[in-house]
Amino acid sequence: PVLLEGETGTGKDLAAHFIHEHSRRTGRPFLTLDCTVLTDSLFESEVFGHERGAFTGSVGEKEGLFELVDGGTLFLDEIGDIAPSLQAKLLRVLETGEYRRVGGRRTRYTNARIICATNRNLARDVAAKTFREDLYYRIDCLHIQVPSLRERLDDVPLIAEALLESISQTMGRSCWLSVEAIQALKRYVYPGNVRELRNIL
Repeated sequence: PVLLEGETGTGKDLAAHFIHEHSRRTGRPFLTLDCTVLTDSLFESEVFGHERGAFTGSVGEKEGLFELVDGGTLFLDEIGDIAPSLQAKLLRVLETGEYRRVGGRRTRYTNARIICATNRNLARDVAAKTFREDLYYRIDCLHIQVPSLRERLDDVPLIAEALLESISQTMGRSCWLSVEAIQALKRYVYPGNVRELRNIL
């Protein structure tokens, strides 16, 4: 498991994609779970799936994210915002790979790589008892601190070039930066990090 920590907008999702694409799991699924939007009632069905008739309104069976991503990478975005009641439900599957669909009796197994991202200091949250210590040590195998853009202003021209390439494809026209524009971009401090640089471009 990999834990990416950094401010909002530093490109943690891009780092997660990079790790996946440069691993032996490339070519397998890469799925993202936004931990900020899941409610208790939706969590288990979304993550583990459910069997037909497991609850009112479940007319068919549904594969959960752990089933869909088997062999690939599951990116748990903003893991620090997940409710304490949901943290406990992740423990077993992250430890053993075993889970059950809602309403199911059969134990299933997933071989998914887990990459988590947060803009919080999870070690501090563990000390404050707002994040489970056992979950923290399950996801914090390889800890990567993603620096803010103001800590790497020399990288701005390279990042801007990559962003402009993407923007150019979207707009259907070629865009580039003058030397003066690059110098101006390197003088800014970017409170919104890479996301703000993209918006400026």
